[in-house]
Amino acid sequence: MLDRYNIDISEISAVILVAYNENGAVRWFNILSVVNLTFIMLVQYTVIIYCAVFMYIEMEEKIQMLSSSLRNLHKQFFKTLILQISTPTITLFLPVIFIIYIPLLNIQTDLPTGISLCGIAIYPAMDAIIVMYIVQDYRKAMKSTKLTFSMKEGVFSGILKKYVDQLHKWLSTSNDNTKSSTKSTAVKGPAVMNN
Repeated sequence: MLDRYNIDISEISAVILVAYNENGAVRWFNILSVVNLTFIMLVQYTVIIYCAVFMYIEMEEKIQMLSSSLRNLHKQFFKTLILQISTPTITLFLPVIFIIYIPLLNIQTDLPTGISLCGIAIYPAMDAIIVMYIVQDYRKAMKSTKLTFSMKEGVFSGILKKYVDQLHKWLSTSNDNTKSSTKSTAVKGPAVMNN
């Protein structure tokens, strides 16, 4: 770091894992650190998988008493929950796992950290996008032609509607044959929403 960035490593916060000594001997304390991090992640994901399976089994038993529209809504929320669990795995934990295990291969590399930082930055937005596209009522509200934006009426909303339609096709959950029978009622809202 001193040669490349002109920064002393003792002046910044960092986690460094050096798996081997200069003579090639294994540094067992550092290897145990990797084992500890792996164990923490395994415990976390074991609890998540156990709870997801248990919730699915219990939900299937109790959901039979509900109407078809409520069953559909519960299934949509369960899909949302599963995707919201998967999103941090892909955007946060997979890059961290890669960074943890790369020193064990004894490869000298300069990792581009911009990809990891983009994954961390996109994660909060992904949670909201998942809910908007999986839950049918939110998806209908997004695709509604009543939602217009006053930049250039028609042009901007047409472009937005086109991309929303493409994303809807891609993330479509239309494999369920049950339709939501929730009624929409008119609500007095701001003048922008009533166009």
